[in-house]
Amino acid sequence: MTYHAHVAQNGAGKMSDQRRVLIVDDYEPLSEFLKISLTDRGFDVTTVGTGAECMELIRSGFVGTVLLDVRLPDTSGLDLLQAIKLENPILPVIMITAHASLEVAVEATRRGGFDFIPKGTQITERLEVSLKNAFDHLHLKLKVLEYESSGSADKLNFSNFLTVSPRMNDLMATLRSVVNSDVAVLIEGESGTGKELIARAIHSNGSRSAKPFVAVNCAGIPETLLETEMFGHEKGAFTGAASRRTGRFEAANGGILFLDEVGELPMSLQAKLLRVLQEKTFERIGGNTPIQVNVRIISATNRDLMEEVKAGRFREDLFYRLSVFPVRLLPLRQRAEDIPMLAEHFLLKYKKEEGKDIKGFTGPALDILKSLRFPGNVRELENLVRHAVIVATSGEITDTDIQTTLRNHGIQIAPQPGGGAPQPAGYYAQFKLRDRLAAVFPTFESLVPMEALQDEYLRMAVDAAGGNVTRAARRLGIGRATMYRRQKVGE
Repeated sequence: MTYHAHVAQNGAGKMSDQRRVLIVDDYEPLSEFLKISLTDRGFDVTTVGTGAECMELIRSGFVGTVLLDVRLPDTSGLDLLQAIKLENPILPVIMITAHASLEVAVEATRRGGFDFIPKGTQITERLEVSLKNAFDHLHLKLKVLEYESSGSADKLNFSNFLTVSPRMNDLMATLRSVVNSDVAVLIEGESGTGKELIARAIHSNGSRSAKPFVAVNCAGIPETLLETEMFGHEKGAFTGAASRRTGRFEAANGGILFLDEVGELPMSLQAKLLRVLQEKTFERIGGNTPIQVNVRIISATNRDLMEEVKAGRFREDLFYRLSVFPVRLLPLRQRAEDIPMLAEHFLLKYKKEEGKDIKGFTGPALDILKSLRFPGNVRELENLVRHAVIVATSGEITDTDIQTTLRNHGIQIAPQPGGGAPQPAGYYAQFKLRDRLAAVFPTFESLVPMEALQDEYLRMAVDAAGGNVTRAARRLGIGRATMYRRQKVGE
């Protein structure tokens, strides 16, 4: 039975929770010692002495972590490692040997070994740490495979969102309570956090799933066309209106209308939207016949709408209409534990597209990814993984591949102070920001209004982007319309 069949039959959690360890070593005193020691630490341990016995267990469906001696009576441990990875690529294999050498360790890593541990007095303690990491790795691999094989990628389901973050899991549990309700949901979060995915999951799992899901990007449609897009128009309503046009509200009747970047709506349209939400009727532009609709509204924004209300840029009454059930998505930097799982998911997706046989990420590669702040959140991670798949030249994505990817995206890599994984240049600048501001504003009297500081910062961002407003907005994680509006205000 293949690992894909195991995933389909048993599910990820069931298999990974067993903490099964297979020791492959012909030296029985050490095997028995490790078996007793690891059993006492809560592992389910099986021992064999030959490569043939090992492969028989692997082919019968063993799922767990393999401890493999480099020297065996019937085969080389390195050759057996290669055979194990061919049979089941997701199994972590930890090499153990009394004859440690740099060359063997490098070759073991090249063939897909998870770790390399010399035999010695501290072997049990080192193995316990390595096994914990291996089972975490296995759990992530299995969960991603389960997600892919279950069809959840096509039908969004809260229980199958790829996350191990307790806060995100709590959020998913909360969202299940509103899928069959008609309450308005406001999803807040930075760009790239998956706001539309959440909206589509509510639709896919709710009572309106058989009806339309219609999305409107309020920041992507020119203000002069927004009203027509939302409500449609009658023939002859204005120059060029050669025929009647149905708007998004009518198209979404019975289903869900998703208002993305709702904070970018102009005031004039906010008033009309409020009236529709209150009365559930509207007229097309140029018409006088009331059209009744039954539409559930889900909105999303990367702005703080309450602050927009206070600033007079968003109607307070509309805000409360849209935010009956507010949801705030965490940025990826606040749930870094999800990065390995998401990276594996995107790897599975794009290695198929690119026709590459890539087994996974090396530890140093994942360390770099986990260290990044990802201002573009999950969308940025997906783009980086896709690029890394393209540039990868071996069976794994290495730290070199990640660094090449980051450089190609304009992110310079710098060593971390005190050692550790490389960081993007400027990563530590955030810790100096307070000192830099203190030098500019040394006294209370020298402080300037926040809006003036914001406007200047936006102008600097546009200058740094070579005058490209879209690029600057993307880097800052705000809408393009916001950049244009703030620039105009600050002139």
